[in-house]
Amino acid sequence: MEGIFYNIIDSAASFWEYFRNVVDILIVAYLFYWTYNFLLNTRAVQLLKGVVVIFIVAVISGILNLDTLDWLIKNITSYLVITVIILFQPELRRLITRFGQKNWLVNEASTDSFQLDELVNAVFAMAEEKVGALIVIERNTGLKSFVESGVVVDSGISEELIRTIFFPLTPLHDGALIIQEGRIAGAACYLPLSDSKQIKKHHGARHRAGLGIAEETDALVIVTSEERGEISIMVNGKMIPGIKNSDLKNMIVFFMNPKTAYEETYNI
Repeated sequence: MEGIFYNIIDSAASFWEYFRNVVDILIVAYLFYWTYNFLLNTRAVQLLKGVVVIFIVAVISGILNLDTLDWLIKNITSYLVITVIILFQPELRRLITRFGQKNWLVNEASTDSFQLDELVNAVFAMAEEKVGALIVIERNTGLKSFVESGVVVDSGISEELIRTIFFPLTPLHDGALIIQEGRIAGAACYLPLSDSKQIKKHHGARHRAGLGIAEETDALVIVTSEERGEISIMVNGKMIPGIKNSDLKNMIVFFMNPKTAYEETYNI
């Protein structure tokens, strides 16, 4: 009996060791996958490819005993970490911020915290009239500093007010309108500009600023183009262009819902 008891303990210990190793590998693999997806459309992806090449060369030099090449790689890699931190500080900050924005424990929340129909009708009208607009909706990350960079409004949401703010040549039309807690908090606000490869030649400063704030924070951004009359959404560091009128409202509800707020894609 004593032998059987010890065998059971040994089997349980072996199973736990195997299970622990599997979980460890899966977590590390997911972190690498998530990091790569985040960096995919940024300039940092070139650095990532360079690191992979250096790693492959280092393995080859070790197998073939290429002492000079091995010495060179060791000297290069000793400065690589410092170089990454200095050159890619914005990307690293965004990466850490995005990881902190993940809703690991999701709570129920209302998606009707603001006048959605008024907002959607305003966006439709401005897109049809080819009026450029940049609307930022706060989610979990606070946008107070960006509101303070513009003109504080603190008003309820209405179609007429939004269209008036973005009417060409008015004092507040050039900049972002920010919505906080179901109210228009500020207008003519300054936003960081993105250098992502998602930005194409026909995209203007509004798209660059909209994607910039979507990379820096978890805000939901809506942009209308004055050249093409196209509606675009920027969220979770991604840009979704060519939004149809029939899809806009559902997409806003989808990304404002805590259960689906941080989904990578939206199936239109």
